[in-house]
Amino acid sequence: MQQFFQTEHTTEGLFEKLSERLSRLVTAAVNYHSLIQPGRTLHYKVYMGEAWQYPRLTDISTLNGVCTDGATLLGEFDAISTVNPQSKFSPHYFAGDEQLLDQNVRYLLLTPDNATDEDVREHAPNQSRASRLYNRLEYEMPVTFDCVREALRAERERKSRRSIAEYQPNTVEVANAGETHHPWVEIQPGGRVPNAPKAVIVAMHWLQAGGAERWGMETIALAKEAGFIPIVLTDCDSHQPWITDPACDDALVLPLTQPLQERVGDPTILRALFEQFDIRGILIHHCQWMYDRAWWVKQYFPKTFIVDSLHIVEYVHNGGYPYESVARDHWIDLHHVISPQLEHWLEDVHKIAPSKVVDAPLIGLTSDSAGMHYSERRNSECMNVAFVGRMARQKRPEAFILVARALEQGNPGKFHFIMHGNGDMDAFTERLIERYRLQDVIERRPMSMPVADTYRDADVLLVASVNEGITLTTIEAITAGIPTLSANVGSQETLIPPQGLLRRMTSSFVHDAKCSLLHLYDNESDRYKLWEVEKQRLEAFSHKETADSLFRRLLNEWSK
Repeated sequence: MQQFFQTEHTTEGLFEKLSERLSRLVTAAVNYHSLIQPGRTLHYKVYMGEAWQYPRLTDISTLNGVCTDGATLLGEFDAISTVNPQSKFSPHYFAGDEQLLDQNVRYLLLTPDNATDEDVREHAPNQSRASRLYNRLEYEMPVTFDCVREALRAERERKSRRSIAEYQPNTVEVANAGETHHPWVEIQPGGRVPNAPKAVIVAMHWLQAGGAERWGMETIALAKEAGFIPIVLTDCDSHQPWITDPACDDALVLPLTQPLQERVGDPTILRALFEQFDIRGILIHHCQWMYDRAWWVKQYFPKTFIVDSLHIVEYVHNGGYPYESVARDHWIDLHHVISPQLEHWLEDVHKIAPSKVVDAPLIGLTSDSAGMHYSERRNSECMNVAFVGRMARQKRPEAFILVARALEQGNPGKFHFIMHGNGDMDAFTERLIERYRLQDVIERRPMSMPVADTYRDADVLLVASVNEGITLTTIEAITAGIPTLSANVGSQETLIPPQGLLRRMTSSFVHDAKCSLLHLYDNESDRYKLWEVEKQRLEAFSHKETADSLFRRLLNEWSK
């Protein structure tokens, strides 16, 4: 990884006892503080927290140390910033209008390598009454509760078609016009350092499993291939397990923990990066922090090309990232989408100029669709049905479990179910499997296990998601030679014909999935026909320019 500091006076053996993930998190944190405090020598104290915490690396708690209460001190060291600044970087920090005391120490909190999001969620204090009620109803009455959830989703879908107002950035002028106790002064970035290396910013949600994240990691590799140094920014709390991925080798990785030490109208870390690198473009992969600062980039560096990648029309969180994208369309040069549904939503519903929207599917991202061959059933007496994905509400693991329950009740021993993946609903999933006594029917496989093994063992992929774009898992399954049955959501119909689509609501989904799987169990020829149609649709879809080809072409243009 890139490094903007030199260390000295290090506690003996500190870095030797850190895993690669922990060492990279420390490097990332020190790079951040070195970039925004050029030339300073700061003292760092490194602590090990609990599995139920998240790393604290760049937020204001690293100044006062409150993030390390009760944590174990691993060691200390000094780091001298080697950054050559081109504008003035204030030694003062603010939280809103309040100036923060800087005692020349930075406190970094790390977490165990086996920590998970589930650990954090299970420990979360003061869960609201509404959240507790939601979780209980989802567990006690998953089918009935989904009727309520479906009504809410339909209302949100209707609202998603409303006009979206342009984002209003919090500039110095806006802040000073309001009720403020501190008169902010605009700080303009300086020029670049001599012979600044070419770079591309890859702004991501986090460095852990997810469809958008897998594509984000691919773009990091593409940027390196085109001769750029990738600057990888993330803005969401995570244990960042993918920071050890080879794609991050030789990159500058900055997992931002909020709230950052920055001033109104001056995203300090961005200013430092534009002075140290010749940044030709920005790729946004579900990163709110970068969306909110796109205006600043275009104000001072208008030739920097900004592209965002959108994967799914969202009906929660006020419209999610597609909403944020439309609201910031003025500062975005190109919207990359991966499905016809998103293309229609941007162009026809929200009137984004078609010239700014390109549908480039994620064909070939995780599998090679060339030379596909049908996978025969290995066991005529038992059909293997797979779920592949995060254990998260969007993926609706409870619906998959209910399908397993329905089939096992009437057809014991005829079906075996594989749930491949992890997520914040791991504990919920385990409890539901135990409640319905399906431990011998449903096999859990962790994300660390190669997904290719699951496709090799499966006869059918069942997509239970309550919302999707076009799932990577569908592409992977078809490529692996097995058909997909899917809830009729998002753009799944692009690849899956009517006979493979299931009604969305949980009760209907379970009914349809049960009927379809029983039919495929008894009719191997129809299982083959379903896969053959899906293969033809995938091959037709593959004639579009792929996301990989589009971004390789863009990056090559930027490198000239």
